[in-house]
Amino acid sequence: MKNSIGKAVSVVLVMNLATKILGFVRETVIAYGFGASFMTDAYLIAYTIPYFLQAILGFALVSAVVPVLTKYLVDENYDETWHVASTILNLTALVLVLVTILGMAGAGLLVKITAPGASLELARLATYLTRIMFPSVVFMGVGMVISGILNASYKFAAPAFAPGFSNIIIIASVLLFSSRYGITGLAVGTLISFFGFLVIQIPVLKRVKFKYHLVLDLKHPAVRNLMFTLLPIILGVAVNQINLALNRVFASWLAEGSISALNYAMKLMSLPQGIFVAAVVAAVYPTMASFAIKGEKKALTDTLFRGLGMVSLIAIPAAAGLMILRVPIVQLLFERGAFDHQATLATASALLYYSLGLFPGSANMVLTRAYYAIGDVKTPLYAGFFSIVVNVLLSVALMNPMAHSGLALAHSLATGANTLFLYYGLKKHLPYLKGKSLIISLGKICLASGIMALVTWLGAVFLGTRMDLTMGRNLALLVLSTITLGALTYVIAVILLKVDDVKMMQDALLKKFKKQADRTK
Repeated sequence: MKNSIGKAVSVVLVMNLATKILGFVRETVIAYGFGASFMTDAYLIAYTIPYFLQAILGFALVSAVVPVLTKYLVDENYDETWHVASTILNLTALVLVLVTILGMAGAGLLVKITAPGASLELARLATYLTRIMFPSVVFMGVGMVISGILNASYKFAAPAFAPGFSNIIIIASVLLFSSRYGITGLAVGTLISFFGFLVIQIPVLKRVKFKYHLVLDLKHPAVRNLMFTLLPIILGVAVNQINLALNRVFASWLAEGSISALNYAMKLMSLPQGIFVAAVVAAVYPTMASFAIKGEKKALTDTLFRGLGMVSLIAIPAAAGLMILRVPIVQLLFERGAFDHQATLATASALLYYSLGLFPGSANMVLTRAYYAIGDVKTPLYAGFFSIVVNVLLSVALMNPMAHSGLALAHSLATGANTLFLYYGLKKHLPYLKGKSLIISLGKICLASGIMALVTWLGAVFLGTRMDLTMGRNLALLVLSTITLGALTYVIAVILLKVDDVKMMQDALLKKFKKQADRTK
């Protein structure tokens, strides 16, 4: 089990890395073309609802589909699997076409809800862009169902790379059409990118011998169970996006560019989650679902702890690194064209406070999937409502003294509250959930991350006083060298501290090298 999870994580990790690199090329290209400006704010407001549905409904569909199909795949009942999968695909497409019609008709109202403080001119442009991009939710929904089918069949590469293919299309649309069509070209490119997200996964369905049926069997027990559990899952998955949307609502009353600064900071903070944490979640979720179906709670708990250990190994040092290098990283990635130094400082300030929520948010992703594997869809919902209340109260309290940075801090603290709620609530399902070993491991990782942060800061100060950082080459050298220095320091520290997951990887590598050495004799 451990080896299979490791291989799956490796596959998804590579695909996610490519996707995230493309994602940041996309953000850099958009920043170069439009900056933190009126047009960018309008695009982001318009993209709020499609992205909201993508992040919520899309991941909810994957979360709901995997356990439903795993039940039949475990028994190798493929005819029933494809019958249920086809019904889910057809139902998703039908519902989202209706949602799209309503969304396009009510675009003006949606903009008023998502950005009530926007000026009339900004709201008018955002409404226009919303109508262009809204049909993307159909392609997104069907594409995410296909991702769930492939993940349940232990095919991870195509679903992981599909967002990267989508990013390529958006990059091309900015480079080829923004000078002629402006922000409209970006909106059309975004719509086409979602279609690409769907299409690129279709060939892989043939490899799992998927058989599509034009069927809408709403009376099937599995389909009815999915419809019963989907709404709580949607609301549970929606929590983070609701909190981000609330950030934008509150930010619409702040200085121009606040929405964009929060967006760019969130993109940076989400980089480790999108590359590594998403890989771990995608790999462990089908395994947890399989153990839950078989009633093997000890194995499920072990898999959960393995997942939490693996995400903490990356999320904690990544948060520390982002805090230390926040200004040079933002400057290197975005400060060009219309994105000036003031925008860099605003984005870096938001990144500092968003980074505090990196580990809680990563752990939350693993814990939530454990609940869904067990079949408890209500507890994540209750935890989510609690975090939304925390976020609203803290946002109101912090936005005046701290501006947009207070909204970032409120989001991180609300995420932490959500994660603690989920962890302690899971003990009623898993009697083997003992936190002592996890706490010891987290303590070692925090210590190693602290050492790394100190070395990284000293390295940045040393190089920063000896370089002209207005030159892009020098800035890139500073960022890359300090990241490398910090990474090496962290690796040495976790090895010396004998962190469990690192020791496990060491043993696996040594075993592999020993086998290879024996073969060469």
